[in-house]
Amino acid sequence: MTLTTGSPVGQTILATIFLNAMARAGDALAGMSGHDIVVRAAEVRMRRANEVVDDCGGPDAVVAGVYVGITGPLHGHALMLLSPDGARRFAALLLEGVLEPGEALPGPDGELALGPLEASALQELGNVTISACLNELGTYFEEPVHPTVPQAIVELAGAILDAVLADLIAEVDQVLSARTSFTIGGESIDGTILILPDAPSLERLAEAVASQHR
Repeated sequence: MTLTTGSPVGQTILATIFLNAMARAGDALAGMSGHDIVVRAAEVRMRRANEVVDDCGGPDAVVAGVYVGITGPLHGHALMLLSPDGARRFAALLLEGVLEPGEALPGPDGELALGPLEASALQELGNVTISACLNELGTYFEEPVHPTVPQAIVELAGAILDAVLADLIAEVDQVLSARTSFTIGGESIDGTILILPDAPSLERLAEAVASQHR
């Protein structure tokens, strides 16, 4: 089986993986925060990098993101991307508006985009959500798929993706993308989860998934 947009079976399996992962992420975030949080993956498919950038508003759109590396049986990168306003609204809801003075996380051109508690809330959101995806993917292997320490960033969408795709683009022209929504306090905030295995990892994932769904 090849995991591509042209494989209906592959897309169904990917959607199920992310559906399960988002349910677990919502449960984990709710348990940590004391709020009812629902995380949904509305669309899961393999997409070209330029399509993902366009979804974020184009290469010059400022986005708030969380980056983690992927280690274990899969190697590569993972990202969660939100609009800065969405990240700020999520943090305000999660933290019930309690903000902390101090040095803010800088955005492009020196703009102060997120305060320290907002950046911390974004980082934890990304860590929990991406880890849920990697844990679900890890069920297809004999050893777990691990994330590295999460890093919160505020930057142009094009710059973020250029940086993480630099060592992949020669081998991989598509990324695993899930359009995601976080609902907390009756408010829904849209985002995107990107899982970017390198070419050998993508092949191993396809083989592992195929072997369990024959």
